[in-house]
Amino acid sequence: MFIFFDIGDTLVDEADFARFRHASLLRLFRAHGCAINEEQYRADLDALWMQARMPLFDQVCWLAARNGGDTALAMAVFRDYTVHIAPEAPRRFRPFPDAIRSLEALKANGHRLGIIANQPAWIRARLRDWHLLDAFVPDAVVISDEVAIAKPRPEIFQFALHQAGVSAEEAVMVGNDYIFDIEPAKRLGMCTVWVEREDPYAPGAPPVHAPLAADARIAELAAVSAVLAVLPRTLRPGGAGGRSRAESPARRVRASQVHVRRPMR
Repeated sequence: MFIFFDIGDTLVDEADFARFRHASLLRLFRAHGCAINEEQYRADLDALWMQARMPLFDQVCWLAARNGGDTALAMAVFRDYTVHIAPEAPRRFRPFPDAIRSLEALKANGHRLGIIANQPAWIRARLRDWHLLDAFVPDAVVISDEVAIAKPRPEIFQFALHQAGVSAEEAVMVGNDYIFDIEPAKRLGMCTVWVEREDPYAPGAPPVHAPLAADARIAELAAVSAVLAVLPRTLRPGGAGGRSRAESPARRVRASQVHVRRPMR
């Protein structure tokens, strides 16, 4: 079985940097003379990220306009962010405590592992520093800044499958972002495991309702091995049922911290 992982807030905890980024952007707006309200600013960030899914520069432009500024203000804030704030990310990212042992357990059970992630190119070196990179098949490590295509576009998933030499029906996608990881993988026919964690970039955002694209829902990486064993055969990569599993109604069962979608009987 080939298992692909997202990186940010799946394998690697970005919460410290997310808090730093939010606070720093607010400070930069104010430093450039923008009288921005902190409570409204944080509510806007949640809405922009979770609903509009805007890239950061577009968010900064929107926030500037909302608070009486123009594109020049947005450019000045973004430049300061790029020069002074973004370089902090490599230091503030850190792997989740169970990342290494979870990957090692999957490899010990004969699974091959890959990555499909929206990340800057420097993340590869950090994965090596954290002793995570060796867990993955080298050609199946697909990082958006290295291939110029990002999730949720299907091409990055298709490229990763090609690099791994497997079909969508033979692969699993494990990720924390329902819109960027789970839904696009499901549309291609991959099995999906959703790691339900609060998004540190939008901590006040509402939960996803009726997440039918998730074949399994877990609370921590350590549950991935368990969920692969619990998934019904028709939902496993290579099993019967193929793409029709996307239309199956959801019924939850518990196995440790695992919620699994069962096929229609």
